[in-house]
Amino acid sequence: MNILWLLLGLLSAISTPSASQQEVHTALLPLQPGAVLAFEQSPAQEQKVYMSRFDSLAGVPLYTTEDELLQRKGLPLQIAPDPWQECLEYQYADMSAGICGGTVLYVHVDPAQAGQYGLTLNGVRLDPVQNNIHDLLGSPDFVAEDGDVYLRGNAALKIYRNPATGTWEGIDLFDAYSS
Repeated sequence: MNILWLLLGLLSAISTPSASQQEVHTALLPLQPGAVLAFEQSPAQEQKVYMSRFDSLAGVPLYTTEDELLQRKGLPLQIAPDPWQECLEYQYADMSAGICGGTVLYVHVDPAQAGQYGLTLNGVRLDPVQNNIHDLLGSPDFVAEDGDVYLRGNAALKIYRNPATGTWEGIDLFDAYSS
């Protein structure tokens, strides 16, 4: 019986690490600073984000299908013919979307809609009145009489401005190659 206890004692010493071995293994583990960093950053310290592409305006992705738009936003308040293209414009309380060939080719938001519902580009809040646009987009690629144009890949963003006052009158996200 003593031999059995001796064998159990030897086996348990081999399979169970000593306290000093446990400390070494723990010391070699990398620290996890993610939780610390989450508490160190306040909302006032948000980093400026430069947008290198345009995906969505007012929560509606460019090039989404008509069915996806209806699933996302529901039925529009009104459907009207687009005055510039042979398309339909789905008009919602917070934005309008141009549907051409079953695909969203532009999204438009006017100041009243932005004031009531907010304005987001790629999920980031825009404020044309406070002019945080230059922080997010940089300098415009083109300056037209009626506004500033920013290009990113196949998408373009135009901020319409009153030529006399400079106040913004609307914003469009659209396919840069559509007419």
